[in-house]
Amino acid sequence: MNLVLFILFVVGLSWLKTTTSTSFNHQLVEGGGGEASNGKCLDEERRAFLYFKAYINQIHNDPLPTWTTIEEKTTNDCCKWQGVTCNEQTGHVTSLDLNFMVIKGKISPSLLNLSYLERLDISHNSFHGPIPMFIGSLTKLRYLDLSNNSFYGTIPRSIGTLSELRHLDLSKNFLLNGTIPLEIRNLTNLKVLSLRSLNNCTVENLDWLYHMSQLEELEMDGISLGKADNWVNVILSLQKLSFLSLDECDLSMVMYPYSNSSANYSSSSIVSLGLGNNNLNSSMFHWLFPLTTNRLEILDLSGNKLHGIPKYLGNLCSLTAFYFENNIVPIKLSDFLNNLSGCTSITLQELSALRSQFTGSLPDDIQKFSSLGLLVLNDNKLNGTISDKVWLLPNLEILDVSSNSLSGTISEYIGKTKGLTINLSNNKVEGVPSNAHVSNISNI
Repeated sequence: MNLVLFILFVVGLSWLKTTTSTSFNHQLVEGGGGEASNGKCLDEERRAFLYFKAYINQIHNDPLPTWTTIEEKTTNDCCKWQGVTCNEQTGHVTSLDLNFMVIKGKISPSLLNLSYLERLDISHNSFHGPIPMFIGSLTKLRYLDLSNNSFYGTIPRSIGTLSELRHLDLSKNFLLNGTIPLEIRNLTNLKVLSLRSLNNCTVENLDWLYHMSQLEELEMDGISLGKADNWVNVILSLQKLSFLSLDECDLSMVMYPYSNSSANYSSSSIVSLGLGNNNLNSSMFHWLFPLTTNRLEILDLSGNKLHGIPKYLGNLCSLTAFYFENNIVPIKLSDFLNNLSGCTSITLQELSALRSQFTGSLPDDIQKFSSLGLLVLNDNKLNGTISDKVWLLPNLEILDVSSNSLSGTISEYIGKTKGLTINLSNNKVEGVPSNAHVSNISNI
């Protein structure tokens, strides 16, 4: 009798093990567990998208028509839905790109179910409300772009937990306010940080940038840095930084922008430098010097009150574009060009100084700028003549000297230019070249 009971127990145990194993494997495939799904959407993540869509305003149209419920006849595989990318082996969602989708709504907490998400781009929409605290729980994110929306409130400190981030863009959320959280310094793998046009946000200093040694691009336009002493030293410590834009940052209010006594730093690696609209005067040139090396290709000093430029700007042998627009202090154009007449004059391709206060003629020295393709000097106070040499520049395509007080006769050499667009209007120049002389110019 005991032997029979033992045999029945073994048979029953074997049946229970087989049944449980089959049921468990079925749940893994259907419920999105650890088994491979052959790249098909997992139910939990598909439901997360449908909850996300429920937070979107769909009164006038449906911005995400492919995001459908299982009852509908179109595909319910969310890996094939608009903006969604999945891992081909596991089926887990790794990327959500909804930029420029004209979406209006709030961010749903259902995003927390996308625990394998590496890229989230919802830029250029009309998402509103605070940036949710739970954004810091998406710890696998490497790319986060929330720019050009209508988020308001403060930047959550939880954003500092996204230690895998390489790219963070919060720019042009004009209603964000408060202090940039110090926790942002924990994003030590960042390569791109854009906080542009967060005009209601403030920072006490830039010391948190010392932790971001991998940073390659930094935009902080519109954020007041008036209290950020030694900010130049911080920037020089970022040895991989190639793009820096600090337009309209109250840099003229900084008491001590640069300290010569600080530890030695490597020379600047900056390729593009924007310092426009900071009300700076010529005292800036002592701290600009360490930021300008032969790596520099683009320099924007527009919207300041500079009495001229130093000669070291003429020795930037890689500079291709120089913007000096809306400068409010009178400068002789000949002196300005003379200070650029080193190797910069050979490499410079674009010079734009519209609506500044340049005086004098367009001089013969312009011939030194043999690579110049664009020369914009409209709305200045030029009151001399136009040198014949300008028409002999071999690469000039656009010339605008309109709305000055230039005088003299238009040279027949104008026919030798390759210029596609020439604007001499609202001056006192005389003489109209014949059609034969200007046949190669498309717009004059």
